[in-house]
Amino acid sequence: MKFDTCPTSEGLGHILAHSIHAGGKKVKKGKILNRQDIEIFLISGIQEIMVARLEEGDIGEDEAASYLGKKLVSAAPSLIASSPFTGRVNIYSSETGLIIFDSKRITEFNLIDEAITLATLPSLAKVEKNQLVGTIKIIPYGVAKSKVVEAAELLEDIVGFRQVELHQADLIITTRSGERDKLSEKGIEVTRARLQGLGIALEQVIFVSHETRELSEALRETRSPLILVMTSTATSDANDTGPRALRLAGGRVVRVGIPVDPGNLLFYGELDSQKVIGLPGCARSPTLNGADWVLERTVCGIDISPADFASMGAGGLLKEIPTRRQPRDRRRTGPLKPNVQVILICDSNDRGFHSQLSKILASQVDGVSVVGKLTSEMMVKFANRESIRLVNLEGRSDKSNLVSLGMVSLPRKTDAVIFVNLLSEEISSEQLNRLISAFSPEDGREICKFGGENVPMGPPILFGRRFFENLRALDAGLRPNDLLQESKDFLVELDLD
Repeated sequence: MKFDTCPTSEGLGHILAHSIHAGGKKVKKGKILNRQDIEIFLISGIQEIMVARLEEGDIGEDEAASYLGKKLVSAAPSLIASSPFTGRVNIYSSETGLIIFDSKRITEFNLIDEAITLATLPSLAKVEKNQLVGTIKIIPYGVAKSKVVEAAELLEDIVGFRQVELHQADLIITTRSGERDKLSEKGIEVTRARLQGLGIALEQVIFVSHETRELSEALRETRSPLILVMTSTATSDANDTGPRALRLAGGRVVRVGIPVDPGNLLFYGELDSQKVIGLPGCARSPTLNGADWVLERTVCGIDISPADFASMGAGGLLKEIPTRRQPRDRRRTGPLKPNVQVILICDSNDRGFHSQLSKILASQVDGVSVVGKLTSEMMVKFANRESIRLVNLEGRSDKSNLVSLGMVSLPRKTDAVIFVNLLSEEISSEQLNRLISAFSPEDGREICKFGGENVPMGPPILFGRRFFENLRALDAGLRPNDLLQESKDFLVELDLD
């Protein structure tokens, strides 16, 4: 790829290297220049521009990122790739579990060419549905296709995913009296929340005295595949109450004490086919600790060897220190894919309804509100679909704005909404995905649409949460596009392919 200046008159078909304000509009960097752009620059007196030019054998940043993203997720059904935007493809998890990356291969991938990059979460990180786990970014506007193909070969076995396999757990708590107390109540609450975060049900809580024989009998009474033991005093030796009770019950102790802090005083073992985790005292707090690491790997079906425990010490958990910018918080997760809903404006006479709806549902949107005069067939067919909400105007005599009615139907967790009108040209799943990929409140991209300012309501237009109140308050007869004039600072326009 060449990156240099050229006479404006020769810029047709090249990639604009830096954004330019001309003719009352902003032509953004990365745009492939057309004749209208060149004319606007020349009329504005701009005689020279900085451009990027793809050479023979090069491909554009979005094409390269898309190719690599699809290659990465093709071998991992639990991952999904966003559509490309400015050479970036985000990789998200589609369910809760552990993400496993081959760090050596990631290093090799990032050494192929400095133009091609991959950033990921640490291996064995616990992730939730729709959580961001990695990003592929092409740094320049184009890259040699041969390098992209070479890098793609390394993605074959670079990632794995382990789903949660154990879905029930029992909790045994030892106290001096064998009865509930305030400390144990807090432990139950935190443990239940910890398990719920992994999709695990806490089946029963058993209280016993802190005695080896009583704890051993309680262990034998459990039925769940996972047993958690919360002792009244910390386990500090292989012959302490917890480990000794497990052996007395016929179980096997694998490890006592692990090289992390908080969470040193944990023991781990097996009782027939059941897994047993003796929780450290810090597990009564929601703060991330060694028990989380052991719990997450165990419920995802990963056998933890002595070498695995030993490896937790390097780059592992260490107590909070003043230089850490943000304390580790169990409730904090990584960035999530935005929750994007569609409002589909339609009428019972609209042709192409089923085709358009199927394309919407095949995209990466999280749900759709169908607003209009709906037929009885529509009402029956889609009444019980969780991702579809029906707002039927049949029989209504008021002049309510259809947009406002659609906004009221959105789930509370909605981050952005895309408006689609069946009176306009039918749109594709890929177009919807491109709008979602372009949406980024952190970068000031909170309204996303195709084409110029005068493009009608459809093709689709996306609005972020910032504009929800305005959309709900639209008067009858007004359209989402009527908000654009005062919101240009938040608008990003995509080329309509």
